[in-house]
Amino acid sequence: MTDELSERRSIGQYMIVGMWIFGLALAVLLMDRWLERSRNPNNAVVSSTDGGKRSITLERGRWGHYLVTGAINGSEIDFLVDTGASTVSIPAEFADRIGLPRGEAIQISTANGIGIAYKTRIESLSIGDLQIRNATGHINPGLSDEVLLGMSVLKNYELVQRGNELVIREP
Repeated sequence: MTDELSERRSIGQYMIVGMWIFGLALAVLLMDRWLERSRNPNNAVVSSTDGGKRSITLERGRWGHYLVTGAINGSEIDFLVDTGASTVSIPAEFADRIGLPRGEAIQISTANGIGIAYKTRIESLSIGDLQIRNATGHINPGLSDEVLLGMSVLKNYELVQRGNELVIREP
């Protein structure tokens, strides 16, 4: 009888440990999703139309930036809206993965200093229903995560910021 009671206690202890492990794993998963959502609250952009003009409304992320999920040549990527960037700046790893051609090497000046990038042509760039064809950009080996959405694309739209929202609208 004592062996049976001891065996039951062991099984109970294993079940309690298993429940704690499951609970911690679930908490980590939920926290990861919350952190990603607060980093990029615009990963499912909804477009709207007002007076025949399409627009998207972006919510500011927790660090004060406007990140939005879009696509270059059909491949999904996060964009950082950067009105200080003269062109679309694409991380080299992403450009290689989608087969963007590297053109002429150019010298660029960034917040991190002087660097080398490569001119490229983007067949299509889309965010929601907003789409630009044949955009200029450069491949930047110094970038790691998201594409900088610069003025070579943004100049084609009206930008209106109110509070924690940025509206990008066709002119």
